[in-house]
Amino acid sequence: MLVSHVIPAYNSADTIIRTLDSVQAESLPESLSVEAIVVDDGSSDAAELAEVVSRYSFARLFVHEKNRGMCGARNTGILKSKGDFLIILDSDDELVPRWADTFMSIVSDWPSDTNICYAACRNQEGHPTAEDPDYEGYLTLYDILNERHSGEYIPVFRGHYIRGKPYIDLGTKKSCGIVSYINFALDGPFWVTARVLRIYNEGRAGSVTSGWTSAKKAHEAILCYGALFERHGNLYQQMAPVVWRSKHLRLSVYLRFANMPGFWRCWAYGASFSCIKETIGALLILIVGPRFGAWLAGAAKQIGLIRRYG
Repeated sequence: MLVSHVIPAYNSADTIIRTLDSVQAESLPESLSVEAIVVDDGSSDAAELAEVVSRYSFARLFVHEKNRGMCGARNTGILKSKGDFLIILDSDDELVPRWADTFMSIVSDWPSDTNICYAACRNQEGHPTAEDPDYEGYLTLYDILNERHSGEYIPVFRGHYIRGKPYIDLGTKKSCGIVSYINFALDGPFWVTARVLRIYNEGRAGSVTSGWTSAKKAHEAILCYGALFERHGNLYQQMAPVVWRSKHLRLSVYLRFANMPGFWRCWAYGASFSCIKETIGALLILIVGPRFGAWLAGAAKQIGLIRRYG
């Protein structure tokens, strides 16, 4: 059994060392082998990255001369992979110690009628990153649209499936993963396992997920919301009307952080007693503005008043 690890890298020669070290398990079961597909997505530290990747015999490097964004880099790695199974990693992620044993247990329980498995994660402080960290079972299209069992997972694919149907590439720096995962869910449910496979480095300076309230990242999020509404808006309105409204409340906040017009109109569309907590939270952030709103949003995430993951 070959497991492919696809790792997009953009100016991350320093952090990817930990990622590749974690893939290089102390010992692998005889039935398992690994490859790492690193995709340099137009980095300015290309020489340093190439030198780092060359230290690992199981790793291969592919280079984009220009930055194509997260999904473009993922898809390059996916199409170059050969694994029976494929794991998507960020270049600041780490797999848990003895991940190969955990992976073999996941595969043994993974129903053959699903092509995607969401494996659990914990953050660098050891806390779970899923809303229902003990949940194991199917995750349907309805569940995804209604944000049930939501959170930060690591996606594991059957290789033949993802090579035949890679991510939707919107040409954005941000992955906008939800657009693709809904598209995958149209083919059937996912499997969710409570076994922890990844350490998710959140909020660390320079991490993939840091600085989410900055104007630059807010603008990236706005592009993702536009694509999500265009491609899957009808599904949300039909199957998840409350989440459809809450999505507009979140978009209004990103519009405010990006100093773009239309945030009040977007908030008014989403405001509802059915999502009163997010309605009030978004209103407060819009009133205080980007500077204090960013602090308020961060604090609300930390204490659970707004969604922290997913």
